[in-house]
Formats: sequence, structure tokens, C-alpha cells
Amino acid sequence: MAFVLNESQQITMDDRFLNLDERTKKFVLNSWAKDFAEIIFPAINERRFSVLYSDNAASRPNSPVNAIIGSLILKEMFNLTDDELLASILCDVRFQYALHTTSFKSQPFSDRTFSRFRERLYLYYLETGRDLLHEEMEAMANVFVKYFDINPSVKRMDSIMVSSSCKKMSRLEILYTCVANMVKAVYKTGEYQNLKNMEHYLDEEDRNKTIYHRKNEEISKRLQEIIDDASILIKELGEAYFELPEYQLLQRVLKEQTETTAEGKLTPVGKEKISPDSLQNPSDPDATYRKKAGKDNKGYVGNLVETVDKKGSIITNYDYDVNTHSDSSFCKETIEKLGKQEKAITIIADGAYGSLENIELAAKNNINLITTALIGKVPDVIQSEFELNETTHEVVKCPRGEKPYKTRYYEKSGLYRASL
Repeated sequence: MAFVLNESQQITMDDRFLNLDERTKKFVLNSWAKDFAEIIFPAINERRFSVLYSDNAASRPNSPVNAIIGSLILKEMFNLTDDELLASILCDVRFQYALHTTSFKSQPFSDRTFSRFRERLYLYYLETGRDLLHEEMEAMANVFVKYFDINPSVKRMDSIMVSSSCKKMSRLEILYTCVANMVKAVYKTGEYQNLKNMEHYLDEEDRNKTIYHRKNEEISKRLQEIIDDASILIKELGEAYFELPEYQLLQRVLKEQTETTAEGKLTPVGKEKISPDSLQNPSDPDATYRKKAGKDNKGYVGNLVETVDKKGSIITNYDYDVNTHSDSSFCKETIEKLGKQEKAITIIADGAYGSLENIELAAKNNINLITTALIGKVPDVIQSEFELNETTHEVVKCPRGEKPYKTRYYEKSGLYRASL
């Protein structure tokens, strides 16, 4: 499929909008569609997505990329499914006006247009690590900052927890599910002669019996039985099933949840040794565990950068990662992404974003990083036992009563660094 720009949308004599009655035209022009058509749609950069298509001009041309991107924005604006989005485009002249498609004899979308486009984006991301849609949304946000005349010199940064939709599981459930999924995968291949005494994992009622109906038995006993089955599976199957995701998850969960005794037997590891980035649910292998502001979260974290002044605010940068990704790491990545600024800007964030490395990196890029004392967690009691001279900006003594031989004060961040 060849890439073709949709730079001009000529108005034809039989344009659907021109042939509407005046009352309907008035409703369309007074609706959200007019602003979308005049502000958002023209800001879409089609050329960014040319890499998704062939450079063979003789092949069939692509559907208009700016119309697809615009449609995906409308989908999120109105919380629509793909089918609902397509129906709205086909039947609602406001959608057509917003997407500049009123002159098309038939709308340039099919049942698969949006899913195929997302597939192209995903495959390109896997190949290159570039998220083109992410790049486009951030570029458009900066266009809107200029359009609304918002001063770009001040930005606020904060993170939000994004919970996974997967079910919260106990370690018994996680291990059982991984073993059951592996057994089912093996049985589908027909190569199950070496898996004796594991047929019960195929029974839909077995899960409830093992996890819920045997409460009179110690959990440790049930846990050990499942670990033993998992160990047998790994030994019997060898590397033949290594490519299966079920096999890889089974290996992972054994590595995270067990340890080997002196006799070579796998046993459950102590809960305190389980890493926060361990498997939380096989249906969402990337979800991790994090406790923030006193609340448990299994899933991910989003980092938002908002350009703000008295006229309003717009989110101009965003990132997304597993929730064990620290605010400090997000801060460093954001500064690197913004790069060297022609005019100085200020980023305001809470204390968790601050570090000497980040402050110095920001300064090199003409960015003033201001972090507050609020870090979202209770500070160490020992910090209150340092004695400071706020006039000379020196650490007078540490909690043990020792006077540092050297103190450095960072005026921009309000941080002290003492050497004893």
C-alpha cells in the first residue's frame, strides 16, 4: 500500500454539507465539529506516518492518514468502540465535517481501517522502538499551546497510578494458573504422554477445589504441590516448548516465587524476597506492584507534563511505564526528551522527582527544575534531627552531634549536602 498525502480536500458541487438545509448547517457550525475541523484536523502531520507504507507509487494508495488520526481522536473524545466510531462517521455529518470527508462519495473507512492502522503502528514500534502516535499527540499539543497563546515557560509534572484490569491474585492463584495454562497448551499439541497425573488441571472445577475448597489444608502444602507439578513440567518438556508464552511465564514464576534447597528441591520463597516487579497475573505479564501514598497498586504509572499559565493548561508531554518506574527516572527522561531549550523554562514537580543528577542535567538544558518538599511518603525521622543554620546555609551538626567538615547548599532546590 503506497503512502499518499491528503493535503487538499476539494469541495465538489455535490458536497454533502453544501446540500444540507440551512438549519442543519447552523447546528453543525455551532457544534464541536467546526473547531475540530479548523484547529485539530489541520495540525495532524501525515508525513510522520509515511514510514508505515510502501514507497511504491504503483501500489494501491492508503486511506487518508489525517482522517484516520482524526477519527482515533474522536473515538477517545466520545468513548466509542470501533464499530460505534464507524457508524458515527457514516451517519453523522458532524463527524464528516470534522474529518473533511463531506465531499467523498463514500467514506474512506472500512470495518478494518482502524485495527489495521493500529497494527501498523504496533509492528513499527516493535521494530524501531518509536511510538508514532505518541509523538504526534505531543507535537499537536505544542501546536495548541501556540494557538491558545499559553506561555510555554512554566510546566508542572506529576505521575498517576494506572491500575491493571487484571484480577488481583494470591501467589497460590498465580502459580496454579501458570501451571494450568501450560498443561492446557501441551494437551492442545497432543504431546501429553509424559504428563501423567496432571489431567485434573484440565477440569474447570479443579481451580476452585484447589484454591478455595481445601481451606482445611495448609496453604503451604497446596503451594508446594503446585510447585512440584511445575518443576516436573519444566523437566519433562525441556526446551521443546520454550517459544510458548505459557512456558516462559511458568519459568518466570518459578524463578520469582521459589528457591532451591540444599537437596535440590524447589520450595516457596519467603514473601519478603518476592520482587515488586514479579508476575502479578498471567493475563497481564507486564503489570507490577507498587505502594504509593499508602495504597497498593498493581499495574502501571503514567507521567504527565502540563504547560500552564493564567490562560489555561494543556498536557504537552506524557509517558507510560510499569509502576516500579520511579518519578526520578521519569524526570531524567523528560528532561532528555525536551532537550536544550532556547529560552529558559521552569518545571515544577514534587520531591520524588528531585536529585542532584536531575537538577544538574536540567541546568545544562536551560531548565530550572523546582521540586517541592512533598514527596508522597513520610520522611525519615532522622532528617528532622539535623541542625541547620538557615542564614549561612550550613549543616551545624548531624544527629550524632558531629559537625560536617564541608557543606554545600543548592539554592534552586533548597537541598543541603554535607560531608563528615
